[in-house]
Amino acid sequence: MEPDKDNKNQVLKEQQLDEESMNNEQNEGLLEEIRKENIQLQQEIRKLEDELQEATTDFQVKEDIPETQMKFTSLENPENDNKFLNISCSFQVSSQVSYELQKGQALITFEKEEVAQNVIKMGMHQVRLKDVSVALTAKPVPLSTGVRFQVHIEVSKVMIIVTEIPDGLPEDQMRDKLALSFSKSQNGGGEVESVDYDKQSRSAVITFVEPGVTDKILKTRDYPLYINQSCHRVVVSPYVERRLQKYQIFSGISKRTVLLTGMEHIWIDEETVEDFINIHFQLGKNGGGEVEVVKCSLGQPYVAYFEE
Repeated sequence: MEPDKDNKNQVLKEQQLDEESMNNEQNEGLLEEIRKENIQLQQEIRKLEDELQEATTDFQVKEDIPETQMKFTSLENPENDNKFLNISCSFQVSSQVSYELQKGQALITFEKEEVAQNVIKMGMHQVRLKDVSVALTAKPVPLSTGVRFQVHIEVSKVMIIVTEIPDGLPEDQMRDKLALSFSKSQNGGGEVESVDYDKQSRSAVITFVEPGVTDKILKTRDYPLYINQSCHRVVVSPYVERRLQKYQIFSGISKRTVLLTGMEHIWIDEETVEDFINIHFQLGKNGGGEVEVVKCSLGQPYVAYFEE
């Protein structure tokens, strides 16, 4: 009986060793899977951090604002103060007005308007260009048509635009699904006031009750939307209103710039001619004054641009 008992013990020990070996192999396999998942999660975290850094940079504006004295003239108590939390700015845009300067012509701009008008009034000017005395005619500079307008931009602090919304639900259900999804605080959302959903363009405008929710959502470029147990990543972007105002078309005559003609047969380099014209019209006895700039064309035509 003793040998049988020993054999049984031996068999039990071998089974235990086999089970331990199998358990060890299974544990190692699980550990290897966990290691792989950790590596994958770390890579995804780094990717999300890079995207967050990039998105944060997109919404940062660095600009030196000069010191300005401000005077508050009145105090308003609006019914809805959300509009004062929006980011707004405005720009004055003026187009450059061009003038084509032909061969043998020059443009001279004075610092003072009255000097330019006096030079034009005198008409003919005898100007010494190196060793040659040339009769130059002063004329007004007719300017082509230009435009000016104001651009007003306002970035909402309570509204966002959602695009690339998948199909699959009727409009009412999709509207409710968007409201529910964007109200989840764990995803950065908040209480939704309204959803304006357009099925055709697969986009929506979502308005939140509290300002500041948009800042958290817009830190990333997409947002999870669960439909029929599937996760879709919809694209989120700021809600920006742009308005064009005070559009004006204008034309006229330059007040400080004078056109000089009569140099078609001059064969001196342009820089030298510009220096002599500058010297001549700097002198008060010649009807001139302080000169800002001179540009002449003795070869090919040039295009000069005027700014308001």
